[in-house]
Amino acid sequence: MHNLWIPVVAILAVAGLIFGGQAYSEAQRGAHIAASISERLGNQIQADIPHLKKRINKDYGVCGDYILSRAEHGRFYYNSATKHLALGTDAPLYHDNCEGVSD
Repeated sequence: MHNLWIPVVAILAVAGLIFGGQAYSEAQRGAHIAASISERLGNQIQADIPHLKKRINKDYGVCGDYILSRAEHGRFYYNSATKHLALGTDAPLYHDNCEGVSD
């Protein structure tokens, strides 16, 4: 019975590493997008992304909302494969990828 605990603990440790790595990667992606938005808009304050609304294009693309201040907010599309960022609903990349996608 004692030998049963070793594989169980090993499986739980591996599962924790996998899911923890995915959560860390998602947080890094959000921070990178927020920094890119602030840089593009020339703002010293980092943009806030309340949540990434929708992952599209096999998880390479992300649609969402950003907030810089109470008065300044908008929508974005970010492609993590090409590192392209589109700000605003009138941007062609946003229009092509995010418009008509349900939340």
